Amino acid sequence: MGLVSLCAVGTLGALVRPAGWSFELGPDIAMVPVVAFLVGLLAMPLLTVVVHEAVHGVLLWAFTRARPVFGFRGWYAYADAPGWYLSRSTMLAVLVAPLVVLPVLGLPLVAFGPVGLSILVLLALIFNAVAAIGDVYLIGIALRVRGPMYFGDEPGARPGEAGSWYVLRR
Repeated sequence: MGLVSLCAVGTLGALVRPAGWSFELGPDIAMVPVVAFLVGLLAMPLLTVVVHEAVHGVLLWAFTRARPVFGFRGWYAYADAPGWYLSRSTMLAVLVAPLVVLPVLGLPLVAFGPVGLSILVLLALIFNAVAAIGDVYLIGIALRVRGPMYFGDEPGARPGEAGSWYVLRR
């Protein structure tokens, strides 16, 4: 998934910024932009995860009109709508949204932003695509299983609990 994400998003970045990225390092380079870039590089993964989950949350709120729940469970972050069951098409929209919305917002910054910002946004888009492995997995389940299907937490499950996201309707 990582190599596919790197190649796909890297290709998009190269298409929108065909001149590439060039900057010069020399003895008279200002330290403020370098420090800002390094801080951005450290903050980028956390900010990307927060924005990714926020996009899920906005769609969950739009479909349920209830405030979503956000959190971290072990090694992954989640946005959840406890007590709600979403149809396959609705859940597919929620799952795919960060993979569409973030590039739509980020690629113009990659194309026209300053070099440092452009590189950070491109790295964030790659990180977003790699980190969406759980979303891609659930998209695969939703597309593979035949018949009516609803996504939601099973009764008694904690929000974000892996394995409780879908139930078949019989």
